[in-house]
Amino acid sequence: MSINFAQIVHYISSNYLISFILSFLLGALFSYLVILGKQKKEDIDKRKLESYVKGINYIIENETDKAIKELTETAKIDPDMVDIYVSIGNLFRKKGEINRALIIHKSLLARPNLDKNKKLDIYLNVGIDYRKAGLYDRAKKYFKDALSLAPKNQLAKKLLYEVYEDSKDWENALVWHKRFDGTDKNVLSHLYTELGKEKLREGKTDEAKKNFEKAIKEHKECFDAIVNLGDIYFNYGNLEKAYKLWYKACKMRPELCNIALSRIKDDGILKEHTTRLLEDMPNDEFINFFAAESFLKIGEKNKAKSLLKRLLKKGLKSNSIIKRLMKIDENAPDYVKLFAQNISKSPVKYTCTNCGYSSGKLFFRCPKCKSWDKLKVSIE
Repeated sequence: MSINFAQIVHYISSNYLISFILSFLLGALFSYLVILGKQKKEDIDKRKLESYVKGINYIIENETDKAIKELTETAKIDPDMVDIYVSIGNLFRKKGEINRALIIHKSLLARPNLDKNKKLDIYLNVGIDYRKAGLYDRAKKYFKDALSLAPKNQLAKKLLYEVYEDSKDWENALVWHKRFDGTDKNVLSHLYTELGKEKLREGKTDEAKKNFEKAIKEHKECFDAIVNLGDIYFNYGNLEKAYKLWYKACKMRPELCNIALSRIKDDGILKEHTTRLLEDMPNDEFINFFAAESFLKIGEKNKAKSLLKRLLKKGLKSNSIIKRLMKIDENAPDYVKLFAQNISKSPVKYTCTNCGYSSGKLFFRCPKCKSWDKLKVSIE
């Protein structure tokens, strides 16, 4: 069969057209799939963003359960969002569900190809989880892991220093405080003082003395160090030096002078020091109140009564003062004396000005917020 030139041209043209149409359709299909994928991605991104924003709003509103739910939904939409999982773990920790926080945070470490910053963040959060659980040794390990990734990271240093404080490892707390900051002389003085008290409990008096002296060198008005150094001199038999230090502590912080005065067991010396304090600081309400306490202790009720009445006239409202006056008054009815017998052992309240924690027991480091020397004293 013969094919003429016209037929050949027609055949080639037909096949070229089919190829062109087929290529066009494939290109259109590809473009459609790209657009569809982009649209789907945009939908996912939109849902992810909406869920994430809701979660953040719930965090701001302190609605932890709703925040966890929304951020969990966000994480389901995009399982690779490590930051979201970290946030969910943090929220569980905030709720006190430390085990769940640890499960989430530690599981993230198993993910491949984590970049350095994300891994650092996870190490820090696992350490914080363990610290919150009171597992200080494990917390230290993860903070050290964080520092192995970023040796200059200040947050890791700060957290490690704080966890050494929490565990009352004062030597290492000193080391890491100096690495983290070292400029806060007041905190350094407290750390040296705590180390000194630890050495004193161990019977290492000379080492204790050196640490108290270092504390005073760092911060010359470290009340706790001065009082404890007075204890050492008293035990050495150097009573004059001990009394001098305790008197200095009273003048330096009148609101704490009962801590120093309570160490004086000799009634004559106690009366002498109390009288001097009243002469030096006659208008200080704490000096007046604790002087009254001292006079009651040595049996000089009239002097105590005079001081307590003076405080009431000055407008100091205190149940402790009224109860003491009732107890002193020999002509008071029996029911009044019975009421007065219920005098609190701690007429003073110590409050942290940083977080509001209050106690009848003296503290220099707040048990709640862990801040040093944020102390307000009030007569109850």
